[in-house]
Amino acid sequence: MGFADRFDALNNHVTLFFLRFVGPPSVGSPDGRGRAVSDDERAREVEIRQSFERVTGPDGRPYLVERPSSEG
Repeated sequence: MGFADRFDALNNHVTLFFLRFVGPPSVGSPDGRGRAVSDDERAREVEIRQSFERVTGPDGRPYLVERPSSEG
């Protein structure tokens, strides 16, 4: 077992030890408040959801595919 492997094992051990006390990291704001969403952002979201669809590939990864146009 090389130095890097021992360091990784120690790092994992220390991380698991501290997780008992502090828990997993939080990505969101601790108070739960976010900024307001603008009308432009809402319109963009609607346009994207109407233009693309989410497809899951054979490897399990999701990706976006443009929907076929309904114009013919």
